[in-house]
Amino acid sequence: MPARQWAGVRSFQRLLLPWILLLFASQVAAGIDFLQTPAFLSERAAQGLLLDIVHTGERLVAVGERGHIVYSDDLGRTWMQANVPVYVTLTAVYFASPAIGWAVGHDGVILTTRDGGARWSLQLDGYAINQMVLEQAEAGLEAAQQALAGAVDADGREQAEIDLDDARFLLDLAREDAQAGPAKPLLDVWFASGTEGFVLGSYGILLHTVNAGASWQLLSERLHNPEGFHLNAITRTGTGQLMIAGEAGSLFRSDDLGQAWTRLESPYEGSFFGLLSHDDSVFVFGLRGHLYRSDDHGGSWVRIDIDTPVSLAGGVVAGSGDITLVGSAGAVAHSSDSGQTFELAIRDDLRAMSAVVEVSDGRLVAVGAGGAWRMDGHGIDQEAED
Repeated sequence: MPARQWAGVRSFQRLLLPWILLLFASQVAAGIDFLQTPAFLSERAAQGLLLDIVHTGERLVAVGERGHIVYSDDLGRTWMQANVPVYVTLTAVYFASPAIGWAVGHDGVILTTRDGGARWSLQLDGYAINQMVLEQAEAGLEAAQQALAGAVDADGREQAEIDLDDARFLLDLAREDAQAGPAKPLLDVWFASGTEGFVLGSYGILLHTVNAGASWQLLSERLHNPEGFHLNAITRTGTGQLMIAGEAGSLFRSDDLGQAWTRLESPYEGSFFGLLSHDDSVFVFGLRGHLYRSDDHGGSWVRIDIDTPVSLAGGVVAGSGDITLVGSAGAVAHSSDSGQTFELAIRDDLRAMSAVVEVSDGRLVAVGAGGAWRMDGHGIDQEAED
């Protein structure tokens, strides 16, 4: 049966979740509809909690709490706030070109931009996703009933009865979710082109579009994920496979751009928060500093010990080939040997970080608690040198 326990998807989001929920509770009490309320403009938007950042090729775009999307055209030195139609926490952002991008977040929100991130519009929300899940559950119940009716022996009937019970359970959950409202957070987004892409999130949600988000298809049933584990990250490897990482060590691979998925044997039972591809290797990382590398498309994994209990949330491969991973409690892990080994540094301010990108001057721009800032691959701030 699907696991219905809430778990955060990035380690420091777990720590901040009670505060976020307290904020949301006060807004609910005030009668605010997050999906109908534009993000408030604030001079401090770039100093708030930011959860993801992307380099579009021409500018930096970062997303975070309260619907904040900020962008920079000077390598992260100064920031401007975008016009965003919703007031929900945004968790991930991806651009298929310098102009065209998507952002996803809480309440099942999918946003899109066509002007490089200055203005955004709503494509999908949790109400529509709940309806997709409900329709899929209804179809699953009908198929289970037909399978039971067509069972020809005792063993077949026994299995069909089990499947029917599971289908009824899933339908009950789908109905409860539909009544509860758009509560499922979306947690990552990736596009193969300007038209085809994937969005994934909590409770095993996997969405697919082939028309730039004009419509979305629910593909959750293509994953062998009966527990309904949260899906936290998606990437394409250097050899062309798609990989998904998630809760409880969940790992999936597709060799045909998402048409079929294989559940991989996992080296770890804790949650993974991020994936990173470098040449023919792929790295997966998450809770308590767990970091693994695969050189055979996820067929096997090697543990890389960075000697820290601190969770890792994001990373970047620099143009030089150096790899930098960031996480909670100021953790920065740096590799200059293509990920064979990593050197760990802890920032003095212990600032939690969720994502990092490289900019054209060779510096890195990280985001997390306290906004966005420039640093080097070892976590040392660069403002003084700039």
